[in-house]
Amino acid sequence: MTLLAEIAEWPDEIDTARAEAAKKRAEDRLQAKAADVDLARAEFALRKALARIDVKAM
Repeated sequence: MTLLAEIAEWPDEIDTARAEAAKKRAEDRLQAKAADVDLARAEFALRKALARIDVKAM
């Protein structure tokens, strides 16, 4: 099997507080729906933060 990933982190490298803050920022950007907000980038940031939080919770 071959696994390709753009990023990889060990669970002990994840800062939960930082991931929670990133989640909040991304959610705020998505809710603002301002013209200057890159929605695709905000969605990616949200997914990445949620993945970090999920991994840390395991």
